[in-house]
Amino acid sequence: MHRIDRLPGGVAQLVDAVADTDIPAVLARLAASVVDACGLDSPEAMEVLTQFRERGAASESALAQLRTAMAALDLEAFVSQRRADRDAQRDNFRRARALDCLQLSAGSLGQAPRALLRDAAYEASAALGGTAGVVAVVADFVA
Repeated sequence: MHRIDRLPGGVAQLVDAVADTDIPAVLARLAASVVDACGLDSPEAMEVLTQFRERGAASESALAQLRTAMAALDLEAFVSQRRADRDAQRDNFRRARALDCLQLSAGSLGQAPRALLRDAAYEASAALGGTAGVVAVVADFVA
């Protein structure tokens, strides 16, 4: 069982209904949506997003910098949780998940496109605080 199968509302089935030829476009829209919704404007995120839009993928060095920024947000979420600052914890966690969605979308990591889409959709759901945004993006690509 993949973690996306745990999401409510048939999200996994909707994601699996995306045609193979549409996967790159869905990944691009998911990435742009979470970056925008989470207000990510860090240089790392903008560089990966720019490379992804222009070339269809980001360089390994840009992705490495993005993963470093994601790890910093995950650490800050943990620290915030230890301080009982739930708002900061949630914000940092969601921003880290958005960066993970972006790095999954912009770099193949040797995974099959369908597996990338499933992982990116799950991370997008966590970043957006629910499945509605993912459903809205993916539904545009399902007949």
